[in-house]
Amino acid sequence: MNLLIGVILRPKLPACVCLLLTAALSGCGGPEKRQPSGVIMTPGTTRAPRPQPPPSYPAPRVPTPAVIQPQPQFTPQPSQPVVPKSQSAPTPIQPSARPQWIPLQTWAAQMGLSAPSRVSQTAYQIKSGAGVFQITVGTRVASWNGCKLHLGFAPAATNGVPFIHSLDAEKNLSPLLQASRPVPRGRGLIVLDPGHGGIEVGTKSVLGNFFEKDFTLDWARRLKPLLEARGWRVVLTRTTDRTVELAERVLIAEQNQADIFLSLHLNAAAAGAAGLETYCLTPAGMASTLTRNYPDPANIVLPGNSQDFENMRLAMRVHRSLLQNVGMPDRGVQRARFMAVLKTQQRPSVLIEGGYLSDRNEARLLATPEYRQKLALAVAKALE
Repeated sequence: MNLLIGVILRPKLPACVCLLLTAALSGCGGPEKRQPSGVIMTPGTTRAPRPQPPPSYPAPRVPTPAVIQPQPQFTPQPSQPVVPKSQSAPTPIQPSARPQWIPLQTWAAQMGLSAPSRVSQTAYQIKSGAGVFQITVGTRVASWNGCKLHLGFAPAATNGVPFIHSLDAEKNLSPLLQASRPVPRGRGLIVLDPGHGGIEVGTKSVLGNFFEKDFTLDWARRLKPLLEARGWRVVLTRTTDRTVELAERVLIAEQNQADIFLSLHLNAAAAGAAGLETYCLTPAGMASTLTRNYPDPANIVLPGNSQDFENMRLAMRVHRSLLQNVGMPDRGVQRARFMAVLKTQQRPSVLIEGGYLSDRNEARLLATPEYRQKLALAVAKALE
């Protein structure tokens, strides 16, 4: 720098010009300066950043899963209802332009529904022509017409006003407003996927040498003619006790240009679990309700997410029919991201867990042909 100044400052230049050049060059290339406040100041900055006005009231205390973005804060808008906003820009999710949290009443009004009513200290209901929604502040478990579903985010409340996450409004609640409409048929073809097979025996019954792979195949064989009687064409991923890779199951659906993919399974747990579960793919931006220790990258968009709306609608139709016609305990419509037969599909797809072979009562029922016929009939009725 001194060398550069020496070259420039020749004897013929006036002294005042030399002084100005020296002062200007002395600030070039210097390191940024960080003030105690944390604001980065560059040389020559003489004005501090304008402070932001504080929010009118604090954000709701929302129990947040580890994968969820930092807690939102509320910023009042003078001419609009108060809407929570995130401190940081949300991870791009389709559609990307949306507020993260919206008042439950605002969503109801947008859908043309009546205002929510408070049914307990923390629970709220919304009635619609398609049924009754109930959400509870602080828990991800909600219900529609008495059937459980698992939200991506626990609803929050501030000043007595309940808020829901916009992803739940779009991906979980809105599809159920159309749950009673018939499933679109397109080419009228369903692929049934009896879980496991061959060397993959699946869950073993607590009652003895009975295996999931045998029960799911029998379930699919019973379901096929019931669906055909309702006008569907049906393809099975396996018709015998053979090993079928997960990628092959998806390929069969793709090759047949299936309208729907149903994967049939039976469950197991260490102790105490019983009932029916129905799974569909987790929407981007949400945490799954089941991970089985697999990574659960919330902000990844998978091929199956193109069917988020129809996935949820199909899952609830099937789940509700199972509860009505079989009568097992309700463990809800749940979300998973690791299931290979769901995440790469290009059509509405669900995975049904038709009961627990680890529960003695349910294992006893599942071992009977009559009960597996009831399971088949329940699924068929959902697709009428």
